[in-house]
Amino acid sequence: MQIITNLSPHGARDVVAHEGFVSRAYRDPVGVLTIGTGYTNRSKVFRNYWIATRGRPLRPGDTITREECLKILPKIVNEEYGAAVVRYIRPTRQHHYDGAASVCFNLGPKAATWKWAKALAAGDAAKSAALLRKTGTTAGGRRLPGLVKRRQAEALLIQRGVYATSGAIRVEARDTVAKASTASDELRHYQGILAKLGHYDGALDGLAGPKTTKAVRAFQKDHPHLKTDGVLGPATAAALERAAAAGEAGTTTGAGLLVSGAGATAAQGGAPEWVIWVAGGALSLAVVAGAMFAWRYRDEIGHRLSGLFSRRASA
Repeated sequence: MQIITNLSPHGARDVVAHEGFVSRAYRDPVGVLTIGTGYTNRSKVFRNYWIATRGRPLRPGDTITREECLKILPKIVNEEYGAAVVRYIRPTRQHHYDGAASVCFNLGPKAATWKWAKALAAGDAAKSAALLRKTGTTAGGRRLPGLVKRRQAEALLIQRGVYATSGAIRVEARDTVAKASTASDELRHYQGILAKLGHYDGALDGLAGPKTTKAVRAFQKDHPHLKTDGVLGPATAAALERAAAAGEAGTTTGAGLLVSGAGATAAQGGAPEWVIWVAGGALSLAVVAGAMFAWRYRDEIGHRLSGLFSRRASA
């Protein structure tokens, strides 16, 4: 049987539905600069295209049109992700290629060597789908409802050939999640983050009511790089994840510095030499961890410092 080597139009629409489209560059939940339909400088095809058309790699503030985004999508998928699918899975059915290519587009080409892919290569689509539902659902150590939902859709495509955008099943595109009329675990997750950030005081019901839209707008207004439209699209969702992660990581890092500082103080009071050595090493590690934290969440830290100085200036 013939090996499938190219993404179908249905498959392309599914990738866009899962990834969404963002015209201005933003940082994803783990800090990678992203634009369009999940394009980053890590993609050789995209990077070469961007350098050829802009004269340099992707930078913050860069923009892309939807037409340009869709034009380069098949080339990126087929050359960088589909190639791994062809090599390791050798799909003979279009929906197997499209589903696997979508997974690899999200998780990277190496995903084509994982257990779910080996099951598909062996001809066991049901086992592949079962394994896939438990694969790659976290980012930065956080389980994300959006990734859970995506794996379920991709598993269904691989097992039964049902495309998310075919109309056979209901799947909200990533740029319309805040407009959903039915309860969503993904939206409930973001309501929780908005509540912790002080923007939302309603029930965590997963429903996109006026309070949720108001909270999303308030968060977007506080982050000037976001479009203030009340829509919880990919860029806003990524910013929320980073804001939540920055808060949690900041608490942990702060605690580490406090413990190290206490150890150093004890050492200055006449502790044995080995205690001084350990405390000094712990303090050095804490400083390095703090620097890594500051770099990873530099945009969120900058936003919070800007807000703090603005409040002090107006006091």
